[in-house]
Amino acid sequence: MLTAFRLVWRRRRWRHGRPRLRRPVLWLAAMVAIFAVAMAAFEDMPPQDSLWLAVVTLTTVGYGDITPKTGAGRFATVLLLLLGGVFVVAKVASDWFDWREEVRARRRAGAWRWNMEGHVLVIGTPGGDAARFFHALVRQLRGSPGYRDAPVLLLTRAFAANAGGLPQVLCDDDLVHVNGAPTDHDALGMADAQAAAAVIVLAEREDDAVSDAISADVVARVRAMAAGAAPVVVTECVDDRNRARLIAAGAAAAVRPLRSYPEMLARALVAPGAERLLEDLFSSEGNELFRLDLPAPYRGPWAGVAGLLLEKGLGTAIAYRPPGGEVVLNPAGGQAIEAAAVYVILREEQKAGAQDLAGLLARG
Repeated sequence: MLTAFRLVWRRRRWRHGRPRLRRPVLWLAAMVAIFAVAMAAFEDMPPQDSLWLAVVTLTTVGYGDITPKTGAGRFATVLLLLLGGVFVVAKVASDWFDWREEVRARRRAGAWRWNMEGHVLVIGTPGGDAARFFHALVRQLRGSPGYRDAPVLLLTRAFAANAGGLPQVLCDDDLVHVNGAPTDHDALGMADAQAAAAVIVLAEREDDAVSDAISADVVARVRAMAAGAAPVVVTECVDDRNRARLIAAGAAAAVRPLRSYPEMLARALVAPGAERLLEDLFSSEGNELFRLDLPAPYRGPWAGVAGLLLEKGLGTAIAYRPPGGEVVLNPAGGQAIEAAAVYVILREEQKAGAQDLAGLLARG
């Protein structure tokens, strides 16, 4: 009973309707009050004893330490049990369990307000296998110290046609979602955009530059809704010419849509600016990653390789491959290595001298 009263009177909990408990609980309280008056009149029973008798009667415990002695008192007790215990309590329990089932259905369908704070909000609907994309993205976020324990909420229309709502693989990742459009102010409110610590905005269409205008609007909306400090916002950018506009709207980073690599978005959120390096490595413009096969294996400290290239202004070494072995990324400076090939980041003007690097390294 105490639980029922607490849940009924705390009305702020019911964001999407509440179980219809107020009327039956008020009726039950009225029955207990009438019973207390009847016990005082028929049994000359003090209020604390009549209340105790009402509780053990309604809960069908029946300790037997306090019992009515008169016929009228016994009749009142049976009446309380029938009208209160059998009908009202059963009705309250039935309504409560029905409401809980409705809550579960709303949550899976994305129609629930979660009242989150400090969460990562992912806005948008990726094409293709959305469940795989979100799974890979959240795995990268959870692997970053700053976001390892942060709850993740999706504002997406990806699962609107899914009869089961959010796929089980994402439920297992502890993800929740709100079904809605990125520019829907009410949907943003349900996703608690005003209390998010970080926001990732996906392009509406990864092959349509008009999507950048939608993304800029979403970025501005999210920042305007912030109740306290504005969240860190990372957005996808379809056309590089719109990058400055997205940054001006408040995004910390604007990343090219690479849906096969959701790790790019996670890196941009964790370390803003890292996305530019990754984007360069995916293209043949600007900085480029070269593999230099050496005519003879280099033997010596890794610092010798990195220092030589920096001294000559011929790029930045980031990895090497030993003869017949796997690539070793970012070894320690004093580590002794044997390298059959070296991986180097070069600027455009350094590319012409790339072939000279192999000879320099072979000579040590």
